[in-house]
Amino acid sequence: MKRFALFLFTLAVFLGFAGLSRATFFGDAQTGLRSVVSGKYRYSLYVPKDYSPDRSWPLVIALHDEGGLGEDYIQDWLEGANERGFLVFSPTYPVPRDLPHPTDQWLLERKHEIEQEYAVDPNRILVTGTGFGGHYALYLGLQYPNEFSAVVSVGNALGGRLERFFNLHHSKGDRLPILILNGPEPAVSDTERTTMGLDFIRSRGYSVETVDAQKADELKLSNVGSYIYEWFDQLSKKRTENKGKPVSGLKQSFWGEGKNPVRG
Repeated sequence: MKRFALFLFTLAVFLGFAGLSRATFFGDAQTGLRSVVSGKYRYSLYVPKDYSPDRSWPLVIALHDEGGLGEDYIQDWLEGANERGFLVFSPTYPVPRDLPHPTDQWLLERKHEIEQEYAVDPNRILVTGTGFGGHYALYLGLQYPNEFSAVVSVGNALGGRLERFFNLHHSKGDRLPILILNGPEPAVSDTERTTMGLDFIRSRGYSVETVDAQKADELKLSNVGSYIYEWFDQLSKKRTENKGKPVSGLKQSFWGEGKNPVRG
């Protein structure tokens, strides 16, 4: 009887904690901008002032370019976060030199901690970045599709040191929608870029939309931010309408009607 009673007590405690981890948030959540040191690295997190756990919130994971800092890069996302109502997680991470898995693990662990602390909508998690950060975002979306909802890469994402690690073997339901905003002078030619992945990724069933900027300044977040937010909002709404089923390209225009059309 004592063993059975101990088993019931242990089971009750386990179920209680499991329930808390899924859906219950206690106390006043910290809002605003903060910088956190975690292990070897640090990250910045922004939570809008009107945050409330009464509803679920989108999360944007914003990855800086090589040589950048999360606390600097996150500044460009704050206005959009307040206007659109989403959380921003911007880590300062070392650029992977070979196998990037240790960095991946650290980043995903921090993401999971944020999901435990805040009411994050698991169906509205965008991973994005600029320059190398965009290349890393594409790698993460292909490697860990169950962690995110969509990928946006700003600045020639396909060619780079992580390309050989791109994972294109997931099932159709795991293939995230991808938006790539290319600079006016790609690091590689269109022919090389096709060889290095664009047509190949599409041939594996991924929905990949691309936009080519005419000037480098056009890719600044102050110019493309509203487009990224709108693209992701529409994507999320379409996914809700489809009851979680895979979503194809949105075929929007960029920087004004008829200019720089998105190519699907």
